[in-house]
Amino acid sequence: MKSTPLKSNAALRHTAKKRLRAVPPAGEAQSLPDLRSAMGELRIYEAELEIQNEELRDSRAQIEESHKNYFRHFDLAPVGLIRLNRKGQILEANILGAQMLGEKRVLLNSVPRTFLAHVSSESHVVFQQHLQSTLASGKMETCELSLRNAVGDESFVRIQSVISRSEKDEKDFYLTLTDLTERREIEQKLALQRVLAEAAVTSKELFFGMLSHELRTPLTPLVALLEDLAAEPGRSPEDLAALALMRRNLDLETHLIDDLLDLTRVTGGKLQLHRETTDVHLCLRQAIEICQPDIDAKELQLAIELDAPRHFVDGDASRLQQIFWNLIKNAVKFTPVGGRIAIETRSAEASRLTVEFRDTGVGIDPRPLLHLFEPFFQVQHALKQRAGGLGLGLAICKAITEAHGGTLTAASAGLGKGATFCVELATVAEPSAKLLSGPAADASTPARREDLRLLLVEDHDDTRKVLARLLNRRGYKVEAARNAQEARSLSSERTFDLIISDIALPDASGCDLLKELGTKHKLRGIAMSGFGSDTDLAQSRAAGFLEHLVKPIDARALDTAIQRVVEKSRAGRHTTSTSKIMSRASG
Repeated sequence: MKSTPLKSNAALRHTAKKRLRAVPPAGEAQSLPDLRSAMGELRIYEAELEIQNEELRDSRAQIEESHKNYFRHFDLAPVGLIRLNRKGQILEANILGAQMLGEKRVLLNSVPRTFLAHVSSESHVVFQQHLQSTLASGKMETCELSLRNAVGDESFVRIQSVISRSEKDEKDFYLTLTDLTERREIEQKLALQRVLAEAAVTSKELFFGMLSHELRTPLTPLVALLEDLAAEPGRSPEDLAALALMRRNLDLETHLIDDLLDLTRVTGGKLQLHRETTDVHLCLRQAIEICQPDIDAKELQLAIELDAPRHFVDGDASRLQQIFWNLIKNAVKFTPVGGRIAIETRSAEASRLTVEFRDTGVGIDPRPLLHLFEPFFQVQHALKQRAGGLGLGLAICKAITEAHGGTLTAASAGLGKGATFCVELATVAEPSAKLLSGPAADASTPARREDLRLLLVEDHDDTRKVLARLLNRRGYKVEAARNAQEARSLSSERTFDLIISDIALPDASGCDLLKELGTKHKLRGIAMSGFGSDTDLAQSRAAGFLEHLVKPIDARALDTAIQRVVEKSRAGRHTTSTSKIMSRASG
């Protein structure tokens, strides 16, 4: 608010005369002309003084109102306000600004003090560059730094600065200080919690990975021996049935371990899909084939109607087969002997595929149906009997389906009325016949086993002995090592075509061992491990392993992997030779 300027002498006299004429003095006695003139002048001066006093009172009231506004806007501002000169000395500070510096405001406004003295040493450069930027740009500049008050307490503030000219036309800095200490502490706590949560997830993954390795490794010799025993001629039907029973239970144990690992991937957001154009009908037939012995054992009727005209999706074939396998297994488990299971596909929309699994089993009550896809949830059926398993299959199936952009739903009319599960996925165009047929089969003969020299590296004694014996029986020349040191010694004494190594050796990593022996002796490798996460597979590929087999491993699967690696190596040599020939021809 501006004060009214005092009137000039001429204007003041004119106003005074006008006022006196309007209010003549009462009872004025007649006198001499000079006396009358003098008295008139006195009255004019008196009127002038009265007018000036009124104007001074108005100006004073306006100044007081201006001071109040200044106090409200500057002193009581909810942020710290500080004015600095070009040297960085504090010229003025409001109440909060003085409090943030831990100084008495009277001293700050009277005794020059440098603002830099209140800036933490690690923030000196930041503040000096901030003032330089403000001076150079002529615009508001912002920085965040640590302040130290008079008693040594630190706070984290945001400073915004502008340039303003003083009454002497000198450039000053006007600073606003916003305390961010509480916000920063919250951010640091959140960051710490995030680090701890990530560490907990990592620890859980490491634990489950190690648990998987420790559980899988002892299963390998059992699986290999069972396969070997079942292949011996002259076995009675009773013996073969007993061996098949043991193998089924070992497979069940393996699937439980897989479910635990898949759960850690799902909860950690690390479920990876290897997408390609996939035939859902083919995945379904393969899943049905795996489950057929269980279906036959319970004498279930199986109706299959794969009628969907569009049945190709952009998906991970092995993961889709895992979904279908779990849903069929569930239907078999909860359907009584002689019951019925129906599997059908249809396309209600051109771009959507529905796969439906129906059974005439025990059904599901409406309340448990709401929690069916939660991890570790199991429906308690009649007589409170447990269904077996960990209650992870459906939760994992739903996560895999949603990772494909699809949906998995369940429905049941109630107990004793069966259940229906529907998987819905987006379809893609069917690939050409050429892509479907794949590369032409290699006409070359399989590698002769008696010509292949294998270095088997495995620290688990039973696994090493059983696999070495079974591979030797198949015609391979096998040398076995318990650790990396023994493998190095054997490779320096003998020539090998292939190394088959566990990843978690007691004295080195199998990946490091392959890198070393691959460089020295041009060895190719097959990894076998109880560690089977996507990260583990990527690490083994990066180390140069051409195959990664997850335990438990049977001798047939290992034999097949060996033949694949030999064929890959032959193809690689053939490609190299061809490129050399082409190079010479072009030269």
